[in-house]
Amino acid sequence: MDRDVLYIEKAKLIESIVDIKDIDVIKKVRSFIKSSIPCPAVMTVEELRLEVIKATEQLESGKGTGHEDFVKEMKSWL
Repeated sequence: MDRDVLYIEKAKLIESIVDIKDIDVIKKVRSFIKSSIPCPAVMTVEELRLEVIKATEQLESGKGTGHEDFVKEMKSWL
């Protein structure tokens, strides 16, 4: 999408929201926007480090899924 078009649409949305006088509508709009935007996974560096250590240990002990099996499993998600 063109950045200018995106900017214009955001400005229109803001203008529409500013005109709303009903607090319940504002809350519904916020809730809708919040639920519509995917939230990135949040993990501290320490949590990530521990996950990597755990995964490495599992891999070294033979617990893991091979590439072909993983691809088959991934296709079942669709």
